[in-house]
Amino acid sequence: MKLQSKLTLFSAVSKIITLLLLIFLLPALINRVALHNTDKRLLEKKEQVFDIIQEKGIQYFINTETDMYGSYNLLKEEFISLEPIDASQIDNRIDNSYRKVEGDTLEYRVLSLAFAVEGGTYLLEIGRSLATIRETSDTMQRYASYFLVAIVLITVFIDLAFIKVLLHPLTLIIRRLQQISHPETFKPEELSTSTSDFVYLNTTINSMMMQMQEAFLKEKEFIGNVSHELLTPVTILQTRLENLLTDPALPEEMLVKMVESQRTLHRLKSIIQALLLISRIENEQYLRNEKVSIEALAHEVAEEVTERIEAKRLTLDLAIAEDLTCTANYSLLFTMLFNVVNNAIKYNRPGGAVTITGSFTEAGYQLTVTDTGVGIPETQLPHIFSRFKRLHAPDGVSHGLGLPIVETVARFHNIQLSIQSRPDQGTSFSFLFPQEFYVQPKV
Repeated sequence: MKLQSKLTLFSAVSKIITLLLLIFLLPALINRVALHNTDKRLLEKKEQVFDIIQEKGIQYFINTETDMYGSYNLLKEEFISLEPIDASQIDNRIDNSYRKVEGDTLEYRVLSLAFAVEGGTYLLEIGRSLATIRETSDTMQRYASYFLVAIVLITVFIDLAFIKVLLHPLTLIIRRLQQISHPETFKPEELSTSTSDFVYLNTTINSMMMQMQEAFLKEKEFIGNVSHELLTPVTILQTRLENLLTDPALPEEMLVKMVESQRTLHRLKSIIQALLLISRIENEQYLRNEKVSIEALAHEVAEEVTERIEAKRLTLDLAIAEDLTCTANYSLLFTMLFNVVNNAIKYNRPGGAVTITGSFTEAGYQLTVTDTGVGIPETQLPHIFSRFKRLHAPDGVSHGLGLPIVETVARFHNIQLSIQSRPDQGTSFSFLFPQEFYVQPKV
């Protein structure tokens, strides 16, 4: 998962957890606030009643005709009652209690307060319906929940935008690294950002890539020079040995040794020629200006390996459903396909099969070589294009440069090369040709 996705996910999850926690605690909190406000309102009502009593006297509520006072509003949401009590019954409090009003039993939040005035002791009760309080609390909870959800969504989108802006320099660095198909193609670039960590990272990557590029260029130059310098003396030695082999007076024991030496020189010459080929391709000493038919190319490779196919009792199936004419280097593409087919034959089982297919897919034209051979273990797949890395060579003559040549030719033509292999079942090499080299597709 990308860093930006992880940060966004963490931000969203943390806010959702906070939201759920608040929603869980919200009812108790709002109820507490509602009761606090109700108690405050009851105390304010008490002060208003005391102001009236102080101004007009207790007779305003209780006179000779009535020994108590009681009043409810129209919806029975609030009430006030005042009655004389014995001084021993004083119990000041605010709590919930039930009252029977016109045949209905309702629960109220009641302030009970005893006070002495004009020589008497009176009990004042002021109540507010708990149903009204709960209704207000529910409304507050609902709107508070909507508000919290909206706040969380807004902050998530703000965090997402901020994280995207914050990580934009890192995205640029990753995108630039993904576009590097070869050390030679890397070009150091400055990073426009005020984040010192990203500036340091970009500077370090530029420095490392420049060192890799310099080392690669030196290695490529060394291989090219050494291969070129070695090829001439090896050819001279091979020629001299061939001349000596024509001498009829040469002893048989010496003849055998010279034949073995000739074979070793031939192998050394093949290695040098392969290294020279890779070096010339990497130095772009070849042109891509020939019109190449993939179907004709596959048929020519098939004709080239006919004897080897028959010798190992294999079957070669050409299933080119659609042809592609592309602009490329014919000899290099021939070498690329020949090496893959040659490997498919070399590592196949007697009686096995080699299949070459070609057709257009959504991604482009795909050429695939499949065999029923021994396959390649998954641990070895990352190393199959390493030079001089021989995974298995049953004929004892492989020098580990066939697949590196295939990979170099594919990269030279911007062909996407992919491999799928399962031990004891076979291997499949797929080549996806870039559309910029298409000339004329034919069905």
